[in-house]
Amino acid sequence: MLSRYDSVSEWFWKSDLCERLRGTKPSKPSNVLSLLFSAHDEVRLHTPMIGWLLDPKGDHGLGIEPLMRFLERLGAPIPDACANQSVSVWRERYFPGYGRVDLIIEYQGHAIVIENKLYAADQEAQLSRYQQVLDELICPESGSLYYLTIDGSEPSDVSCAAPEGLQGDHRAPDYHCISYRSDILGWLVELISEGSEDNSRVRVSLEQYLEIVMEVTGMHSRKDAMEELDQTGLMEHIQQNPEDTAVLARLTRSVHFLHAKLLEGLVNAVQEGLKSELSLEPVENVARKDRLDWGVYEAWARGKTAKGTLLFRVQGISEPALRSVHLVIGLDAADMFWVGLGHFVDGEHQENVVSGARFGGIPGHNSNQWWLSWVTINELDPAAFDGADGVGRLALDQNSAELVERVLGLCRQYLAILAKEA
Repeated sequence: MLSRYDSVSEWFWKSDLCERLRGTKPSKPSNVLSLLFSAHDEVRLHTPMIGWLLDPKGDHGLGIEPLMRFLERLGAPIPDACANQSVSVWRERYFPGYGRVDLIIEYQGHAIVIENKLYAADQEAQLSRYQQVLDELICPESGSLYYLTIDGSEPSDVSCAAPEGLQGDHRAPDYHCISYRSDILGWLVELISEGSEDNSRVRVSLEQYLEIVMEVTGMHSRKDAMEELDQTGLMEHIQQNPEDTAVLARLTRSVHFLHAKLLEGLVNAVQEGLKSELSLEPVENVARKDRLDWGVYEAWARGKTAKGTLLFRVQGISEPALRSVHLVIGLDAADMFWVGLGHFVDGEHQENVVSGARFGGIPGHNSNQWWLSWVTINELDPAAFDGADGVGRLALDQNSAELVERVLGLCRQYLAILAKEA
């Protein structure tokens, strides 16, 4: 019982439960998909995987069955069972002036457009533009627009707004919300449970992708949950020591707080390094209202991918187009933990007026219309507590110092390139 000890942590580390937890979790075979791709990568993993399964002409050998099962779940028109060759599935199809559509399914006079939003933020008028694509370029008579997210959430007003410059004849997007947690997960379970054991290669692919979908949705199979429960001996411990249930509840909360505290400590250490070593002062990002603070850190600890940034004004740039550039430290769903450069005026984010090509020599460099450059810090997964890239390892000063130095080193590279423009 807790009363015998000074704290929850002291009780835990001296308990039989802790001994049971140490090294008891059996190792699982490697998930090849998770080795090749981030579980959160909608562009390189989720959209291609879903598109591959939906295509009757795909080399999965399952024919039209996955597509028919999927459309049944959506309540969409079902093609003929022998319609393999008349179905076309497009992934990341680009339409000039409208944008790149994640998934398009065309069959027998009908079309399905799917916008896949696992984590990425909505773009301006995105769903409205895709509605135009559906109405004007693909299938004006019979088409359906779907908005796919983790939990079936609604798109933002920004995504549904009228495209810039369009007057009067804009049709608001007529969309349906679907989710990974319900629709994709249920679809995969159905395919696996009813699939043939003969095609073991495809079955393994389905099972491994199911594991990833469970991970990103925060769900686990009952089988995995029961195995882990048995391995830890938690049920047995609570049966024998029912008074410890309250302690375990407090311990769970304490782990969340520790997770958040370690994230906070990392960001504070980076900020201190930027101020003391690189002489950068933070700038309040009032317009964005997403400053990194305790609320953001605790949200990540509780499985929510909250967005937050810290801005630092870069001084001494003579080139007019670069005078508003800021160094940015960020946490968000798309790139997890990142460092980048963007333009800000009075704390409000501005589009780029110059190319980010000058930063192309920095390993991991990315750029778009809003960011001159950004680099994802793959050495840290802010959503994970354990593991090689988990936040828990930051409790060791050496690990924390190494990661801080990684971030500061990247900042030095950015500043060195900008200094050449001064």
